Amino acid sequence: MHDGDRLPSVRQLADDLRIAPGTVAKAYTELADCGIIDTGAGRAARVKRVKPIPEPLVRAAKTYADEARRLGASLDDAFNALCAQW
Repeated sequence: MHDGDRLPSVRQLADDLRIAPGTVAKAYTELADCGIIDTGAGRAARVKRVKPIPEPLVRAAKTYADEARRLGASLDDAFNALCAQW
């Protein structure tokens, strides 16, 4: 999918996948909360442009995550340590 592409309605996707509409609605809400899709009352959900993360930053994050796991840190602890340094 690309920036601006329209997603199926909650009801349509639930019917297509044979799952409860509440499950689709919850997934759409989580995607919107993460900034991946744009939703609004009375509007179709659409894919939102997400800027790519620069490769050097991805490598640095992987190195940090690997070290944090090696030290036995939880994700919350690793995140809080990063925020404290910011």
